[in-house]
Amino acid sequence: MTDSADDQTTSESPKSANEVQTSGENEKLLLLNHEVREAEFALNFAQRRRKWSNLSLFFGPLLGLALYIMLWVPWISSEIKGVIMLPAAPTAIAFCVYSYRLKRDPGGPLNYQGEKDHGGKDETDRDEPRSRSSRRLSEGEIELVISQIKDARKLLLANAGVSISVRRITYKEDAYSEIDQFRTESRKFRNVHNLLQGIVIIGSLGATGMAGLVVQIPEIRWAILFVTFLVGVASGFMGYFKYKERSFYLQQTADAVESEWEAVEIGVGRYKHIKEEEDQLAEFVAEVHRLKSEQKKRQQNLEQPPETRSGND
Repeated sequence: MTDSADDQTTSESPKSANEVQTSGENEKLLLLNHEVREAEFALNFAQRRRKWSNLSLFFGPLLGLALYIMLWVPWISSEIKGVIMLPAAPTAIAFCVYSYRLKRDPGGPLNYQGEKDHGGKDETDRDEPRSRSSRRLSEGEIELVISQIKDARKLLLANAGVSISVRRITYKEDAYSEIDQFRTESRKFRNVHNLLQGIVIIGSLGATGMAGLVVQIPEIRWAILFVTFLVGVASGFMGYFKYKERSFYLQQTADAVESEWEAVEIGVGRYKHIKEEEDQLAEFVAEVHRLKSEQKKRQQNLEQPPETRSGND
């Protein structure tokens, strides 16, 4: 009786040790996923600060130049100039100061200083408090941190023998974060398209209106030439780079991936008749992979010259 009990204990101990090891590896994987999202948030924060610094650097001097030109326009009265200068001059100065501050101190949040090197570090090293610095991490440094964490996650998945179900769950969570990435890129292309479309509409109407005043004001013909050139450049960019199509395809892919993610979460659509969760995850991974592959093909098609693009269509 004693020998059989010892044999049972010996057979169960490796199993329990394997379970503990697998649980620890899953916890490490979840921690790495959390660090990736934290670093991506810091990167988005740094990109927004750079965007606002560029906009401020553009609008500040531009507004100042417009105010300077207005001072030398003889048909604008001093009262009107004073009314315009009173709010516009501090606004131009504020733009310049804000741009200077962002350019002098670019980067992500102050409370984010990146993660430690994940290669060759044990848990005791990872639990040590990170040194705080008053310097913000730049976009390049944050991108390097993201690459290091993702490489560590790949190494963990490769060496730990993580099951295919855990890999699929990780792919599912990554797919949800990619929805925001697709929508951010779609919004960027849509904003560029709307800007160029606005230039075309306003410029065309402005050139037409100024053409009727060219007899009374001959000097305005240079403005007509400039506006017409600007409209032509905007139309050319819209036709060649296909900003509207890029935005549409990215938004379409984001909506499709989000629909699949919600369907597998609540078990509707194609997942309603699939009983096992493993089979649902397998179907979800296959469908999302197909959607992303189609998006890459559409993107490559838009990158081709117009004549090649039309031939492929």
